[in-house]
Formats: sequence, C-alpha cells, structure tokens
Amino acid sequence: MKAVLAGVLLAGFMILTYGTSFVSAVSFDLSYTDPASDVVEYWTSNMTPVLTDGNLTMSPFPDSVNMLHLTSANASADVTLAIQVKGTIANLDNTSYQIRLYTRQDNATHFAVTHVNRTTLLSSNATGFVPIDLSGSTTIAQDTLSVAVAKSRLGIITAWEIDATATETGAVYTYVDYGWRIPGNPGSAPKLPGAQFILPNAAWIALVPVVIAIAIVVVIVFKDRAERSSRKSSKAKAEPVSFHRRGKP
Repeated sequence: MKAVLAGVLLAGFMILTYGTSFVSAVSFDLSYTDPASDVVEYWTSNMTPVLTDGNLTMSPFPDSVNMLHLTSANASADVTLAIQVKGTIANLDNTSYQIRLYTRQDNATHFAVTHVNRTTLLSSNATGFVPIDLSGSTTIAQDTLSVAVAKSRLGIITAWEIDATATETGAVYTYVDYGWRIPGNPGSAPKLPGAQFILPNAAWIALVPVVIAIAIVVVIVFKDRAERSSRKSSKAKAEPVSFHRRGKP
C-alpha cells in the first residue's frame, strides 16, 4: 500500500515539476483587416512626424505601403505570412515590408521577416541569431506579398501574434503604415499582481487524474487502518483473562 501511495505522489510531483513543459495548442491562423488609409508621413532626417495643424499627416499614398490586410495561416510544417497593400508591392531598395513574429508570452525575444527588393530575411533580436534567407519561399502577386516560414526555424512556440510595418524612404519624407502595432508586447498575456503558480491548461488536465488517484489512495489507507484497528480491538476483547498480564498483588 505504501508503495502505491509513493508512486502516485511521485507522479503528481513530476507533473507539478514539469507542468510548464505542457503547451496548449497555439493557433497560427490570424487575419487583420485595415480599411483605413492611414500612411503616416515622417521627416527622413530625424524620423519625427510631419504635422498638419498639430496632427499627424496621414494619407492613402504611397499606396504601395498602404496596408489593407495582414494574415498568418497554418500550413503544416510552415506558417504562411501575407501582406496585402492598396497598390502594388514595390520591389525597390527604398521600400521594405516587415512582419514581426511573437512566439513567446514574455516576448523576451521575437522574430522579424523583412522583404526588400526581392530579398527576404528572417532575423531575430535573440543574441547570436544568424539571419536566414527566405527569398526562395517568397511570392509576390501584384498587391500581395507572401512568405512561408518553417516552424522549425522559430524554436519553441508557446504563443503567436504578429504585427507589421511597410516603409518607403525618400530624400525628404518617409512614409510608414503600421499593421496592428499594439502598445507593449503583442504576444504577451496579462499578468495578475503578486506571486503566482499557474500551469497551462494541458497541465491542469493531466493533473486531475493524479489528484483523484491520490484521494482514492488516501481513503483506502485510512479505511485499511480503521479495519486493522477494529480487528485488534475485537481480538483483544475475545482473548481469555488468563492471557492478560496481571499486576502484582
């Protein structure tokens, strides 16, 4: 009985210890639409906004960087990323399209897929990451730029979020359109104040049978002890008086 209880307790401890290795399924299918014509104009010299009556100067042009749609889609071993613009994808040295990939909830690191004039690179702000050429998995169909990224290149994925920028740099003005730039870290989950011990959903699911098993074993142990105690008491009452040790007269 003790061995069974020890085994169940050990299993529970292992789940608690390694619970963080359980990862809930991550959805790679995202679709963000931006019908607004909100390309922001900057001064190229210092990248400060060009203001009109104290407000940001925004327009539909250049339409080659006016983003309409940003998506990511699961494709088995890959994730397909796509940017659609109002005009035509520009293959020029002064025009770039960048999609950032947030694969961790703490966002300590993130990836970026950047396309400039028919060259696409996967980079990361992680120390020592060597950029990877994804030009061979990039396609352009007039207004849409698509890139297939192998999930294996992204390490362990525990969260998924994307945002993007399209930029055209000129001698005087730079035009930038932001695709769903969320303040802070787009992939982060809200944190409750104070110390916490939170397991992913899959860990809780795995933990339930262990808790039930421990409860059953505890009940069995107590029941067994109660039965043994009852048998000893009955045996003691049934023994002849001569068998009891007598005190001194």
